[in-house]
Amino acid sequence: MPVLENKYFNKITLFNDQAEQFINTGQFQQAIKEYQKAWNTLPEPRQLWDAGLWIKMGQVECLLEMQEFEQAKQKLLEAMLCAGAVNNPLVHFFLGICCYETADKTTALNEFKLAYELEGDSIFQEGDEKYRDFLFSAL
Repeated sequence: MPVLENKYFNKITLFNDQAEQFINTGQFQQAIKEYQKAWNTLPEPRQLWDAGLWIKMGQVECLLEMQEFEQAKQKLLEAMLCAGAVNNPLVHFFLGICCYETADKTTALNEFKLAYELEGDSIFQEGDEKYRDFLFSAL
């Protein structure tokens, strides 16, 4: 994988830092906009850069905080096209949360299983205990 040029990396880092500041003050919608600026800064094809995944995941985390599960699910589906997403347990865990909260229990179960297989029980420290309980009640 090629290395991101400094001119892009520095801008993306700036947008990411601004997003973090917004997150720290509970301004999740503003943080999402900063992450989108970071995404737009990536050279095409954006999905091939490692930074693409963490930018999308930043947006997802904000949407989950806002309980915008359908929007988070859409961002996760975009994230799934990024380098490193397929074997990332957090991607599967967050997708499981979105599916669980939007009543797609079958997909939620599959995603939680994948997250568990990739990371083990520690992945469930990221969220509500009900997700872990849901997985283990189905096994």
